[in-house]
Amino acid sequence: MPDQRTAQSEVFLSGSEIHEQWESDYLNPGLDTFYERAFDWIASQLGMRARTVLDAGCGYCIHAARLAQRRFQVTGLDFSPSALAAASRYLKHCGLEGQLTLQQGDLLALPFADGQFDAVTCWGVLMHIPDLERALSELLRVVAPGGRLVLMENNCASLHVRLWEPALRAVKRVLGRTVPEVRRTPRGVEEWYQRETAGLMVRKTDIDWLVAFLAKRDARLTARHSGQLTEMYTSLRFRALKRIVYRANTAWFDSDGRPGLALGNILVFEKRA
Repeated sequence: MPDQRTAQSEVFLSGSEIHEQWESDYLNPGLDTFYERAFDWIASQLGMRARTVLDAGCGYCIHAARLAQRRFQVTGLDFSPSALAAASRYLKHCGLEGQLTLQQGDLLALPFADGQFDAVTCWGVLMHIPDLERALSELLRVVAPGGRLVLMENNCASLHVRLWEPALRAVKRVLGRTVPEVRRTPRGVEEWYQRETAGLMVRKTDIDWLVAFLAKRDARLTARHSGQLTEMYTSLRFRALKRIVYRANTAWFDSDGRPGLALGNILVFEKRA
């Protein structure tokens, strides 16, 4: 089953449709204020020691561009040729085409040498990888000793997962709409969306499991910050309501709200030297 789902995920992620949807839902201008502050914080965690950064699962390179604008030497890697083509156009539009290197590759078999990068960032990507353990091991492999691994993953213990998502699924059932298969695993709460021969994993991670897994591989957690409190804006129809949620998320981040309650968690790990 894991191998089958990995193959189906690759089909799903290689196309342009899902990346266009993610751009609309999660990378629209209404979220720019939050992202700018989040990447200011990430840059402060990486500090001057990190020069070379791999953005794994870069998609359209919108986050990789934020790292490049903060003076890091960035390589953006993605599995999808269509996403990388869009990324190239975006970087040209931003005037950053000479400051970022793009490469196609698989998180389960990264095309880089051991310890090649001072830091690796992976924003909201691992949640879609069925073979999470293998992907984490690969990301850590290419981090230099003493370097940093920065992950943004959704938190299965958040208010959003415990309250909002069950209510939303109940409403969908009443309306006769399809709901995904949901399983609780040691890695977290995993949803599987099936579309003919393709499929998509959406995982809300057990943060304690993640920290323990990486600790066993000589990577210690050095910082944890709330990301977005909720992503309920993806289910709201009216822009005015979406803007209220965007502002609430930014306020939660700025106030250093408890990450244990927030859906998004930004975690910084240091690889043992």
